[in-house]
Amino acid sequence: MSSEPHRNFFLLAMDGVVYKYDLVTKELLFQFKTPCNTAIILYEADDKLVAASNREIRLWDFYDHKEEAPTLLTAMETSFNVEHVFTNDTNVPEQANYVLITSGSSFQLFTKRLELRF
Repeated sequence: MSSEPHRNFFLLAMDGVVYKYDLVTKELLFQFKTPCNTAIILYEADDKLVAASNREIRLWDFYDHKEEAPTLLTAMETSFNVEHVFTNDTNVPEQANYVLITSGSSFQLFTKRLELRF
């Protein structure tokens, strides 16, 4: 669901397809394909979407205030099977947003357009 109360939408992922629905009109706004059987997370004021599958993560960017499918910014293979995905969603411009993926005791930390930090 959107973190912005006035935006009234939610995303649903099934069988490698992400659907965006309007909660007020109950209409399907759009859909797009991406492997995302592990997690999908909205962050950065609902402007970015991380979709993760077993061995890959993808970063999507939504057009501001348009009901169109997002643009794929980057995709990257991971060195292990992804079990969990976390973001530190911050709206403070001088602080970077991070994406953390984990599997057991293994982890990888990414910033910006999935640039590897550690």
